[in-house]
Amino acid sequence: MNVFSRPSKHIWVSIPNLVFSADFCHNKPLIIDVINTILLQHCGSINTFLINISSIPSSQHSVIDEWMLLLSRNGIMDLTLENLDKDRLILNNAPCKLPSCLYGINKLESLSLSNCIFRPTCSFTGFHMLKNLSLLKVVLHLDVATSFLWMQDLVLLQVKLCIGFPNSKIYVPKLSQIILFTRRTKTLQLGHYINCRMLTTVILASSRTNQDKAINLTYLLKCWPEVHNFGLHTYYLKSFAIEVKRLPTYLNSLRALALFEFDFDDKDHIFALLAMLRISPNLEDLIFELSSKKKGVMKVNVNHFEGPAYRTLGLLHKIQRLIIKNFLVQQLKCSL
Repeated sequence: MNVFSRPSKHIWVSIPNLVFSADFCHNKPLIIDVINTILLQHCGSINTFLINISSIPSSQHSVIDEWMLLLSRNGIMDLTLENLDKDRLILNNAPCKLPSCLYGINKLESLSLSNCIFRPTCSFTGFHMLKNLSLLKVVLHLDVATSFLWMQDLVLLQVKLCIGFPNSKIYVPKLSQIILFTRRTKTLQLGHYINCRMLTTVILASSRTNQDKAINLTYLLKCWPEVHNFGLHTYYLKSFAIEVKRLPTYLNSLRALALFEFDFDDKDHIFALLAMLRISPNLEDLIFELSSKKKGVMKVNVNHFEGPAYRTLGLLHKIQRLIIKNFLVQQLKCSL
């Protein structure tokens, strides 16, 4: 063992990817000392760093500032800072205020944050090399000087249950995937993404359905001709029932359509769904996540899909997969 340990000692202290998961950090009273020892003995660059800090009391969050400062000087490219039980989305700790040194990391390509406070410095204009950004229960404080974020290489943007986003101004011309899960009571503004013509995946979900006004999704879809995967909370779907006369001629690139909290008893839902199907001739996957609040017997009238537009034009002939979630057979009646 002594012979084997000599050469491997140098390998362990120079490994570029460090992962301190929740399983590793929890139930270790000296976890701060353990991580300090590993970082102080480390040689070379650290490309990837993942840490779950939910077990570290907020009174000791100053040590995180020291770790971030060290990482900013060691070429960090992939950073994940978790501050909750990710499996159950439970907040075990107060939000972690990100240190100012984080906003000066120039080589950062992937950033994932949860239960943090994002308050950039006045000189911050965005992570110019960032490709993937994932925010979960993050509070963004952007003043006038930092209200415009410039991330010209960003490809994936995932924002869930955050405050202060996505209504912030953002420049992301290469954006390919956008996933927004909000619980806002104000209107969701997506006008900043109009010029993202490379979008292939758009998921818009919500835990609340009381926006001030509907989103003009018709206009946005005309600006996103390459969308392959489209997921929509049915509250937003209702806007299609109003805008049906202004829908794009065809969504030829659309391959998968997912509808969350769908209600087959809601005429607006059915009307908007049929409108979407008529302009999606190449649709292959159709996914329904039925309303979790719906109780009693639900009646589905499949005659909606027997109209001439479907029989004559064959607009549904490419459907390969139909998935229905929250589906109980005993609660469903079909009218043929």
